[in-house]
Amino acid sequence: MLADLDLDTGTLTWINRRHHLPLVIRDDRWAFELSCPPAAPMGTGLGLPVTVRHHQLQPGDRLPLYTDGIVEARDAAGREFGRDRFVDFIVRHHSGRQTLHETLRRLMHAVVEHHAGHLNDDATVLLVEWRAGHRDRLTP
Repeated sequence: MLADLDLDTGTLTWINRRHHLPLVIRDDRWAFELSCPPAAPMGTGLGLPVTVRHHQLQPGDRLPLYTDGIVEARDAAGREFGRDRFVDFIVRHHSGRQTLHETLRRLMHAVVEHHAGHLNDDATVLLVEWRAGHRDRLTP
């Protein structure tokens, strides 16, 4: 995923490089996936077309970007953590007015615990919230 978020306008511009598509969580209640045809992974030189997409975020929208190691982490019975649980976790914890930092800390703890304390793949999450140009209201 290659993405740029204009902090003043809330315009998200991105290219899909064959990772999970961006999700938008809105109003602490629901999420939707943004679509974009996949291009080749960066550096492969496969010559596949690159599609640039744009999406206008609304104030308060949260954008979780994540690697497969998050949603594909498996418990002892082989059950994946899963995308639905991932989104539900973020919605439930952040709607309780947790900071983004605390929501991410709790999420990573839950993913590692689900996978019995040892991840077999990269597990990276970036959680962004657009605040309609109010950079002075960012929390540490």
